[in-house]
Amino acid sequence: MRHKAGRIVAVLLVLLIIVGGGAVAAIYQKNSLAHVYFHKLTDKTEKTTPVATTDKTASSTIDETKLKAQLKQLQFVGNVAVIQDGKLVYQQPYGQDPQKNVKTATTEYQIGALQNTLTAAAVMQLVKDGKLDLTTPVSKYYLLDNADASVTVGSLLEMTSGLTLDVLPASELNKDVIAWNLANATVTTTGRYNFQTVNYALLSGIIAQASGVSYQKFIKDTLLQPAGVKHTGFVTSAAVQSKLAPSFTYDKASDSASAVTQDTLFQTMNGQLGSKQLYTTASDMAQLTHYITSSSFVGEKYMHQGAIAKEGTAYTGRLTIDGSRLVSRADFAGYHNALAFTEDGKTGVVLLSNYQKDGSLSDTAKAILKLVQKND
Repeated sequence: MRHKAGRIVAVLLVLLIIVGGGAVAAIYQKNSLAHVYFHKLTDKTEKTTPVATTDKTASSTIDETKLKAQLKQLQFVGNVAVIQDGKLVYQQPYGQDPQKNVKTATTEYQIGALQNTLTAAAVMQLVKDGKLDLTTPVSKYYLLDNADASVTVGSLLEMTSGLTLDVLPASELNKDVIAWNLANATVTTTGRYNFQTVNYALLSGIIAQASGVSYQKFIKDTLLQPAGVKHTGFVTSAAVQSKLAPSFTYDKASDSASAVTQDTLFQTMNGQLGSKQLYTTASDMAQLTHYITSSSFVGEKYMHQGAIAKEGTAYTGRLTIDGSRLVSRADFAGYHNALAFTEDGKTGVVLLSNYQKDGSLSDTAKAILKLVQKND
């Protein structure tokens, strides 16, 4: 009783100290310091509207029996996420890897070249902002032997720069892949498609120079935070990697599986973006894809100018038009990933796997998207 009386006295003292309209401010002006003190003393808290997160799913009309039948047919092992009309409606793990690792809805995977979809989107954000031009020669940012003005930022996006790498990277995680790429890349025939990871490694460095912040910070500020993802980051160390779903390779001849070693994984990472390599969940990847294809991002003009590849375009890891769909895929040191979305990016499917024995993950993503659309 004394405790309660003391609290009342304290409140009255605050009101007496605050003169004139201050007493009113303490109660009604929510941005005032007096209001803050008033509520601390009276144990009153503001009511806030909960923010939707990727851990929650909206109601869905998906036929889960048919969806699981598609996954079973492929012997899928990993996580699946489905977005309908911009809302996450389904996210589940499915199947078991050789070590029977327990997976949850938020199990995280490396995505390999699927990250190129985000790098390309970041490039086009800078183009829209006038900080980057696809026709600018790469020599403005980096000196490359035998590279002329035809080696442009746009040619890196399309992988027609002529840059190539024939040297295996080290198995210790590289925190400066740019220097390694510049030291080992050579220029062959510009204008001819050749899938080489050096293209997007250099783009990450160009993004940093054009934006004035690191590639990682620009990706976080421009894509990850606005999209509201919660389980996506960069593999900066072995400690971070150990928290992800481990990956496995399958040998068809012996019908056996092998865990991918850390050395092999880091060597593969160094051949791409090194410690800038992203990990994510199926639901986060679905939400990111929805965000970068929305009109609120860079808009249709800039998306189709560089972030989305035209139908029939050779594989770069970017989102690619496939009929009335947007698709992408990646295979990376035992990780296998695929996505298929409607062209407006509002409805889609993401499959992230750490063990794939056979079949096409991309075809399965397309089949599930068709199933989702049928029940939309």
